[in-house]
Amino acid sequence: MKKALATLAIVGAAASSVLALAPAASADSCARTNLTTGYRGYWSTAYKSSTSGCHDLNVVMASAPGGASGDYYAGMYVNSSGSWTFGSRGYVYIPNGTYAVNKYILVSDLTNGREFGVAAYNNAGGAVTIAH
Repeated sequence: MKKALATLAIVGAAASSVLALAPAASADSCARTNLTTGYRGYWSTAYKSSTSGCHDLNVVMASAPGGASGDYYAGMYVNSSGSWTFGSRGYVYIPNGTYAVNKYILVSDLTNGREFGVAAYNNAGGAVTIAH
């Protein structure tokens, strides 16, 4: 009986650790796209991946041009009317660097197949990598 309970406890602990890893694994399955930022508008664009594990547009790398240490970035996307619009989060300050998925979200729950881009508030020609 004690052996059976010990075995169940070990199996339960193993199952819990696998479940705890599940969200991180889905973040690793996000599609990633490198984009060039425009000055208060998009410069380059991409399409939200339908096979990705991500629902949002996440900045996972940012590099502002001209020696700036960071910039304010905003996600833009084509809405259901076919017009470009800014995400509701507006401009978010992001220092140069690399980041985990979900640290800097520009647009939440973007529909699969939507075209998107990234605007920078102060500079054009910066580089960002978007997990989507």
